Amino acid sequence: MIRTLFTVAVLAAAAVSTQAFVAPSIGQPALATSTTSLDASRIHAKKEKRQRNRDNMRKFKKGGKRGTSRKKMMRKLQSGAARQVENEFIAKCFLTIPPPVSPEPEKRY
Repeated sequence: MIRTLFTVAVLAAAAVSTQAFVAPSIGQPALATSTTSLDASRIHAKKEKRQRNRDNMRKFKKGGKRGTSRKKMMRKLQSGAARQVENEFIAKCFLTIPPPVSPEPEKRY
């Protein structure tokens, strides 16, 4: 009795596992869609990416006369002058302070 149930269970498991490998009967073919629409969207995506890259190159471009306005140049000169005054002040602070007096250690013989 148990041997018969075991045999039926094994056959049922084999039947279920082999259904994955059987080709479907009547149905739609796997690749019935045309690849031209995929190619067109891919080309469109590439064009958009080129445009984005071009815009970012313009946005983050260094050098040239563009981007250096008179206002920016004047601010840069003023900040440089202020930085120099601060550095001179700090240098004077450290030069005018006398060095700390270190007590000489007592000599023990």
